[in-house]
Amino acid sequence: MIPSSKAKVLKHVNTLLSIFKVPELLVFDAKHLVQFPDDALLQIANAFGTKSVIIRSSAGDEDGLQNALAGEYDSILNVPANDPIAVRDAISAVIASYERKRPRTGGDEVIVQEMVLNTSMSGVVFTHDLNTGAPYYVINYDDVSGLTNTVTSGGGEYANRTLYIHRGASQSLRSERFQHLIQAVQELEEVMGSQFLDVEFAIGADLTPYLLQVRAITTRPNWNRAVTKRINAALQGIQDFVGARFKPMAGVYGRTTVLGQMPDWNPAEMIGRAPRALAFSLYKTLITDHAWRMARERMGYIVPAGQPLMISLAGQPFIDTRLSFHSFLPMGLSSGLCEKLVDAWVRRLQAHPEFHDKVEFDVAITTYSFDIDEKIEALVGGVMSPAEKIEFKEALRRQTRELLAGRGEGSVTSALAKVEELANRQAGDCRTGSMADLTALFGLMDDCIRLGTVPFSILARHGFIARTILLSLSHRGILTLEDVQRIQAGVRTVASELVDDMHRLRLGKLSRSEFMGRYGHLRPGTYDILSRRYDQMPDLGINDDAQILAEPQVEKFELNSIQKSEINRLLEDEGFPELDAEKLLAYVEAATVGREYGKFVFTRSVSEMLELIADFGEQHGLSREEMSHVPIGDLLDVITKSGEGGIEERLRSISEEEAERHVLSVAIRLPQVLFDEAGVHVVPFQVSHPNFITHKKITASCVRLDAGEVSPTLGGKIVLIENADPGFDWIFSQQIAGLITKYGGANSHMAIRCAEFKIPAAIGCGEQRFEVFLGANQILLDCAAGLINPLH
Repeated sequence: MIPSSKAKVLKHVNTLLSIFKVPELLVFDAKHLVQFPDDALLQIANAFGTKSVIIRSSAGDEDGLQNALAGEYDSILNVPANDPIAVRDAISAVIASYERKRPRTGGDEVIVQEMVLNTSMSGVVFTHDLNTGAPYYVINYDDVSGLTNTVTSGGGEYANRTLYIHRGASQSLRSERFQHLIQAVQELEEVMGSQFLDVEFAIGADLTPYLLQVRAITTRPNWNRAVTKRINAALQGIQDFVGARFKPMAGVYGRTTVLGQMPDWNPAEMIGRAPRALAFSLYKTLITDHAWRMARERMGYIVPAGQPLMISLAGQPFIDTRLSFHSFLPMGLSSGLCEKLVDAWVRRLQAHPEFHDKVEFDVAITTYSFDIDEKIEALVGGVMSPAEKIEFKEALRRQTRELLAGRGEGSVTSALAKVEELANRQAGDCRTGSMADLTALFGLMDDCIRLGTVPFSILARHGFIARTILLSLSHRGILTLEDVQRIQAGVRTVASELVDDMHRLRLGKLSRSEFMGRYGHLRPGTYDILSRRYDQMPDLGINDDAQILAEPQVEKFELNSIQKSEINRLLEDEGFPELDAEKLLAYVEAATVGREYGKFVFTRSVSEMLELIADFGEQHGLSREEMSHVPIGDLLDVITKSGEGGIEERLRSISEEEAERHVLSVAIRLPQVLFDEAGVHVVPFQVSHPNFITHKKITASCVRLDAGEVSPTLGGKIVLIENADPGFDWIFSQQIAGLITKYGGANSHMAIRCAEFKIPAAIGCGEQRFEVFLGANQILLDCAAGLINPLH
């Protein structure tokens, strides 16, 4: 049984622990301190001498079994024990915090404890996941600042590291400091007679673990214990699966792989870390099963025949990067060189997991560029012979020359023609009969893949090629990085038109029906049936308190005569005689515009599919919530295969089963980058390096925006959203101060939007940092320096 107060707990365990060291402490009754302060001051001076102490709260209602009240009362750090005035003031401050929160009650105490100095790490360990009760040791720690309170106080970027260790796999730890810490926590669990503890700790420079305080986890009533018991079996299944996946695959280059949630088609950004079954299956069917591969083959890449790009680990989406790297190889390479390149890129991602959302720029070489020789030497030079370097370079040149010339079905022009055909079909689609006729899904999906996601995949790849070429011109000194941003910002896309039309809507120059006729299909979660479309948001564009702004102007970038001359000479020297500077920039513009237009068009088809599914569900008595758990394949089976029971009964059974799987998926913790079996059980959450847009520096208040939420008060604020979905484009009509996203890459939708509108942004800051920023009142965003600092 855990003792009833913070002070009593520390006294209880002090003599029973052999690994944790409890810093020397004195405990005083708060009433006694008020009545006889001098006695306490003398005891403190005699006990601690010249040392610094921390004056800690230990209120009567603090750290109970039902309410922890962590951080509710004050603690004062670094108080000189031999300074009676400082000690008296600190004690008064702590007692005053009791009285400030509630009327004085019995049982209030004050702890005076020796400060732990020269720490190498400090933080908090939860012996089960606080939210779900999943069986993990969750370590939030700071090993940078040398302070002991940055984690508990939410102290900015230092408190940004998290390690999840499955309780059954602590022996898999490789780090000596974490091994020692977990051994100390396990002994503490035995002494306390509980496996549900919240432990504040510090680690000395000599790796001595110090116990600062311990309390019971109070969120246990919220846990689903049936789910947590299934996690062990699920993790074993994941370990077996990935163990086989890391081995060589028939017909695929590369001896092993890295699995990631953000590389290539970045599913974590598009459908989330633990999506529901319908969203996962739609994304898989429409893009990662076949469309991704068909597009790259048309562009002249070697592709792994028949391979789906995305896999599921307990319902969480991961990209097999070995398949991505295989599909980035230009046709015409020898098999031996292909194997070398894929292996080299896999090793680089293993060594630099922070590049997981930038593999096209910082890991693999996916196109010819004007710094190709430097890239080859930096990324793969050590694995190729001189002859192989020439072979690789020439294959990239041939492929890129063909793509930039606009010839063949892999060109921007050909892809846009397909997208336009889809747009025409959508405009002429007057669906007759019941809105809940699910057989229409077959046609919608076929059109969406052939005329939507395949050509969009081509256009998206052209977008990467265009940016890579621009950056290489910067590397050659012809353009500055600011020029590159101005070129991208000077391209008018469908998002620019949306902002203009929203401005016109507010001014009454455009009717709501006209606006929704074009943009009504957009939704912040493209594949999420629970995410409302624009035309299902009655407040969008009306009752808006934001200032009506002048229409944003897109300033088209113009090369100067020297830049034109240098680019023309470079194109000639590099073997692109059919191009000149103007044609190259026209290609960049066409790729950027085409990519955004392709996404805008095919997502209309996806949105129609979701509405058709919702209507079908409603007709048969199932809500959108229930339908969100029905995979698209199972849904189609209902209308193509007979079964036991009626449609409602069959769908509800599937939905309930998948809903249970989803709860398990949410509870399981996996790293964003997985390259060995141990990573299934020991999960360091990757500290991502954001992609900064513009060179601006701002400080502003911040606001979180969830999918489907419409806020009229975003003007002048830094907006925080999880993903870079085009359904959030309406925010650019509100003169936001800046944007921070949890997920997203250097060439993601929101990165392009922010460059276009000259809005400072940090795209893809990662799960840990994003959670820190949510707790801030204001944020300093310095894009030039690459800094994000939460304030207040």
